[in-house]
Order: sequence, then structure tokens, then C-alpha cells
Amino acid sequence: MQLRGQGKAALLLTGVLMAGPALAHKAGDVIVRLGGIKVDPDASSEVFNLALPAVGGLGVDVDDDTQLGLTLAYMVTDSIGVELVGATPFTHDILLDTGGGVVIGETGHLPPTLLAQYYAPQVGPMRAYLGAGLNYTLFFEDSIDDAVVSPLLGGADADVKLSNSMGFAWEVGADFSLNENWLFNVSVWNIDIDTEARLYVNDARVDKIDVEIDPWVYMVGLGYRF
Repeated sequence: MQLRGQGKAALLLTGVLMAGPALAHKAGDVIVRLGGIKVDPDASSEVFNLALPAVGGLGVDVDDDTQLGLTLAYMVTDSIGVELVGATPFTHDILLDTGGGVVIGETGHLPPTLLAQYYAPQVGPMRAYLGAGLNYTLFFEDSIDDAVVSPLLGGADADVKLSNSMGFAWEVGADFSLNENWLFNVSVWNIDIDTEARLYVNDARVDKIDVEIDPWVYMVGLGYRF
């Protein structure tokens, strides 16, 4: 009886996959996808100089953020595409890695990413794809919370700056056809983001540490094929 139930489930899944309108991306098509995009850092860092008060011997971490994501893909052939990934600016808390994490500031960034894509043959309403390319991350509006950090430094004025980053990115995704032009999309990226965090006290740089942010990025949304 259990085998029969599993067989029925398999037949039902096959029917779902084979159903739905065709999603035949073709050479010359432009595909715009819009949805929620989450950057979830898998961060690690060096530690600040042990001689520094308050932060000595500690590294930093970065929390996640969700924004509006936009991707623009152009089909070079029926199976090869080029995609540009963008989003509204992300804002992340910077945490002192004390185990529990103490928020000491924040940073904003934009992570435009350009990828070459391969689209697999269609299975029912689904067309999956893989991509690989380059990311450039621009950091801006880096700041330290003086109310938190200055008392730890004996009242000194502190600041932090993050360097921009260029690194490798790859993705997996899938389009699900809703009708001739509209589609539902899910996408996952992994991006190599390495930055240098420079710590300033009273406008003098006192230390710098390498920080690997290396986020997983998730997007769910709708697309339209022109």
C-alpha cells in the first residue's frame, strides 16, 4: 500500500511539472525580475590589535538586510544569457564579535553583479539556470555609534571605514511560467566580498583588519519577458 501511495505521489508530481504554459526563453529576449532580496552575510574577520582599549582582540560581524531586488537578463542564445543584478541600498549593523554581538555602528552598500548564465532545458513550467561572474560592492555611510564606542575609548571620537570589494559570484535560479510573458522566479547567489575595516580614533587611523563578508543572497519575485 505504501508503494502504491508513493507511486501516485510521483505521478502527481510529474503531472504538475509537465503542466503549465511554455517558458521558451529565446535569443534576443529581455527578462526583468523584481522581488524581495535578502543579503545574509557569512562573515569572519581578523581581530583588532590587543593593545587597543575596548576592541582589542575582537573582530567584527555584519548582520543581514532585505531590500527590493531587480535583475535584468538578456538572452544571447536560446540557452545563454547575461544578467545584471541590482537592488536598493542595503544597510547593515556592524557588530563587535563578543560572542553575543554588540552593535557598534552601521554601513550601507550597493552590490551590482554581472553574470553569464546557462539555462537548462525546460521541465514542465520550470526552466532552471546557473550563472557565474563578478561582483563589485560599494560601501558608503560607514559610521560608529559614538554613544556606544566613545565611552569604551575614554571619550575619544571613533570612526570606521570599509574598503570597496571586487570578487567572484555564482548563482542558481529557476523561472516558473505563469503565462506567455509573466513568470515566478527564485534565485540564490553566493558572493565573495572581502573588505578592509579601518578604525580611526580622533581622526588618526589606529588599526585595520580584513573582513570576509561572503554573503548568501536570496531573491523571490516575479518576472516579465519582453
